[in-house]
This record gives sequence, structure tokens and C-alpha cells, in this order.
Amino acid sequence: MDNNIAISLDNISKKYKIYNKPQDRLKEALWWVALRRRKLYYRDFWALRDINLEIPKGTTFGIIGQNGSGKSTLLQIIASILQPTTGTFKVNGRISVLLELGAGFNKEFTGRENVFMQGAVMGISRKEMEERFDQITDFADIGVFIDQPVKTYSSGMYIRLAFAVAINVDPDILIVDEALAVGDAMFQRRCYRKIEEFQDSGKTIVFVSHAMQTVLTLCSQTMLLNNGKIIQIGRSKDVVNTYTQLLKTAEEEYLKRLKGAKKEIKIMSQDEGKSDDRLQIPENSKEGVREFRIGSGDAEIVDVMILNRAGESITTLEKGEEYTVKFVAHIKKDIEKPVVGMHISTLTGVNITGALSPELKPIEKGNILTAVFKIKMAFSPGVYALGVGVAEDISTHRRPLDVRRDIMTFSVYGEKTQGLVDIDISIDTSVESEKTTLVQE
Repeated sequence: MDNNIAISLDNISKKYKIYNKPQDRLKEALWWVALRRRKLYYRDFWALRDINLEIPKGTTFGIIGQNGSGKSTLLQIIASILQPTTGTFKVNGRISVLLELGAGFNKEFTGRENVFMQGAVMGISRKEMEERFDQITDFADIGVFIDQPVKTYSSGMYIRLAFAVAINVDPDILIVDEALAVGDAMFQRRCYRKIEEFQDSGKTIVFVSHAMQTVLTLCSQTMLLNNGKIIQIGRSKDVVNTYTQLLKTAEEEYLKRLKGAKKEIKIMSQDEGKSDDRLQIPENSKEGVREFRIGSGDAEIVDVMILNRAGESITTLEKGEEYTVKFVAHIKKDIEKPVVGMHISTLTGVNITGALSPELKPIEKGNILTAVFKIKMAFSPGVYALGVGVAEDISTHRRPLDVRRDIMTFSVYGEKTQGLVDIDISIDTSVESEKTTLVQE
């Protein structure tokens, strides 16, 4: 195994036996009954199939997918909690795991006892854990509950202690499976600061979450799993776009089933707006970002531009100036309740701002829709991506007609701000001597 690789998975698959009835498990255990009847009492379920993956050291790697896609099973194999049915895996370094709520602790033990038990499981001596104990309890901040049975903890308290243990045992690899969503906002921020420290120190992090903005912010590379198979591995932004499209397709199918309609999902491809029922993974654009396009095809956005005060089309904007985002769309079908929108994101896909129109008047087939958005540029200098879209509001959801994310990029120049956006904060201070304050009182 290459020393620069933290985790290596070679052809990993995991199979479970699924029984229709509880008694079938007993019948199958009585092998002579099964042999006499020549009958299988279970069916095979492959939670993972043919997973090949290498995660370099120092990478924050995201894993996303719908519930039941195999994410947690894969993490448990990496953590040696489960053994694969086929394939091999190697982990280079000490690994610390924070899995879903309820995994890892004995609920009958106190928090203190569980801390030392976790250390023993990881091969850490009691003396070393005693040296780290104050660090752990300070981070968890659960007070006297550290000496109460874990079964008395709230879900938030449980996660506080579990995360505190996971990050204070000096791991080389940290695995986090959706657990942080349980904690309160202040504790979540404390955890993310710690994750940022891990990143700065070159540690490897494997992060599973349904919060796509968090994945985009933290993870440089991401893998999409679906039905136990790898769909895509690559830049987080590209993989999240593919996942978003997958979810929209599944939701459209669900809504059509509710209506008793035939399953027919149209996804706008990049090639001249043609409809395609396959999952589209867009090609690289000239600007180094990939356009992501979805929709039914009932509208087609044909022109997008950013205009300055003089009406000139530009892609370099000055901070503090006013601009117009304008796009034109051909309407190809009568639209009862159209809406238009735009949004701006970083090149890694983190949404910064956007706008959505109120419900517009019906538009007939063959008309041209022009949408105009006025903005004052308040972004810190850098390069950003623009997206625009046309959709239709129906009774159950908003249906995309043509949504083009990252259709173009633009750069901003000017004075640097503290953060991404300048919200025009004024600062005022005053100083009084202590004697003056006492006289006033």
C-alpha cells in the first residue's frame, strides 16, 4: 500500500441474507430441514457491490447517496466493524469513528466508563486516556452527566461525548457519519472548527452527510453511491450536481406514480436542449466549471448576460457597482404558473445568494420570456458562478422547465471584505474613563 494513501478498498462487496418471516431464520439454521426440503429460506441482498477506492492522506472525502445506498455499511467496513463478503481493504494510520447515534457506547455504562472503554477498543492505554480525559470532558461540556449512565443522555449529549472522544484520541483518520446533525448550533460550530483544525494539520477525514452545502464546504472530493454501487467520484460540486439530478428524477417518478401516470422523466441534456432520460454528467466548460442543466424541456434558456449601467455585456464586475442579470427563454408549452430565478455561488458550489420571482401570469406556447434581475455587487474579489432558471409552480411542487446552474462565471475586483459578502457594516466606538462613569452614577 502506497504510504500516501490513507484508505484503500479493492473490490469490496457486502451481502446480507434477507428473510421474509422471522421463523425462516430458524428453519435455515436447522440445516437438515433445509437440506431435506432443498429450499432456501432467504434471498441475497447486496448492500455494496464492487467498490474500488483510494483516499489519499490529508483528503477530506465526502460520501453521499440516498438512504439505503450503502454509505453506513461502507464506513463500518473501513472501521473494521463489519467484514466484507468479498474484497480487501487497508487503512494506514489510527482511525477514529463517529457513526450514527447509538453506535459505539454501552448505554448501561456511565459516560466516564465509556470514554475509557473507547480508548481500550482503539488500543490506547488507560494512562494515556486519563491524560486526555479533561480535554474530552471540556469539549463535550456535559457537566455532571459524565458520571451518569449513557441511557439517561439526550441525543445531543450523546453526540457531544462521542465526538469529543473521537477527535481527542489523536487519530490519523476521522470518520463522521451524519452524527453532527443532532447537536445544537453552537456545538456544531465547535465541531466544524475542530474539523478545520484537522484539515490544516493534514489529517484524513471521511464525511457522510445529507447536508449538501456542508459537503461542498468541507470536501474536496466526493463519491456518490446508489444501490450499493459507485455512480460517480470527483469534484464535490460535480458529484453533488449529479446527486441533485438523481433526487429530482426520483421525486418526479414518485409524483407521477401518485397520479397514476406512466413513468416518463425528461432531463434536459447539454446538447442543444434535447431531452434525455439518462443521468447526465456535464462536460468541462471553458471556464473550468461545469454547467449543470435539468428540466422538462417545456422552456429553453437561450441567452444569459450580465450588463453594466451602459448596457454592455461584461464578465468583470467592480465591487459596489450596480449590474443587471438578464436571460431570455423560449416557451415551448403553455405554462400556467411560471416563476424565474437566479443564484450565485462560489466555484466550489456553495450558494451565496439568489432570487426567485413571485408567481407570474400564464405564458402561452411560442412566446419569449425575458427575465431581468437588478443587483448591487457586494462580493469580495474573486471568481463566481451564475445560474438561472425557469420553473412552473404546480399543486405539489415546483417543476423545473429549464434550470442552468453555472451557466457562466464572472470575476469581481475591488477592496477585499472580511468574508464573501460586504453587508455595509458601520463601526462606532467610544471610550470613557472609569472615574467619569462613577461620577455619572
